[in-house]
Amino acid sequence: MKNKIIVFTDDSALGKAAFEHGKKLAQIFDTEIQIVNIHHQTDLNNIINDDNNLCIVMPVTQAQKKTIFNLSRAKKWIRKSRVPVFTIGNYEPKENDYQQIILPLDINCQEKELALWASYFPAYFQKNCPEVSKENVLIHIIFNQYKDELLCKKVQNNIDFVKKLFDNLAVSYTLHSFTKVDNINTFGLQFAKRMENSVLLHLMPEHNSLIDLIFGPVSNKILGNREQIPVLCLNAREDIFVLCR
Repeated sequence: MKNKIIVFTDDSALGKAAFEHGKKLAQIFDTEIQIVNIHHQTDLNNIINDDNNLCIVMPVTQAQKKTIFNLSRAKKWIRKSRVPVFTIGNYEPKENDYQQIILPLDINCQEKELALWASYFPAYFQKNCPEVSKENVLIHIIFNQYKDELLCKKVQNNIDFVKKLFDNLAVSYTLHSFTKVDNINTFGLQFAKRMENSVLLHLMPEHNSLIDLIFGPVSNKILGNREQIPVLCLNAREDIFVLCR
């Protein structure tokens, strides 16, 4: 298993919150943390792609004021990362955070990779946080029921795969279907806000779609979200990092 969590921080409230989230995740995954105090000139290439990294914790804000942790700079760093990146807002984690895992599923077959990371939370909670009961850590699979038969079939293929995976791993999950959702990923923020104590999983697309070019990338709405929901970001790549247990 990878043996450290990288935490980007500084003296701001955002940086201090990232440190606390890093400690929380280190407790869940039973690993050490490495604090990286960054500034505008910090070279993050070697830090991001260290082979010992389990994940990276990065504070992100969508505020117009230019900061080290603004959205455009965060996306640039996330794109370079071969390991998952947790983006967090300006708040310190609560005791029960990361116990409700929100897994949006759509038509992209690469979203199955998100399911692997979703399964790690209940597994490692059970192993390293015995005071948290198994019933309190739950994966919520949310998906849109398309009217188009082909799209509906693609979503169902992903759901069938994920259900089989979770059943084999004996992790608790529940299904939530919706019919009037424009985008299941951005809807995940609303759903996560209702659940509380949640983390949203998000697959960073390799390329912007035509819809992204017209209405803006979905990732822009999710990273540094106003709802203050922690987001686990994975890059959509064939060689993406998978934690084995």
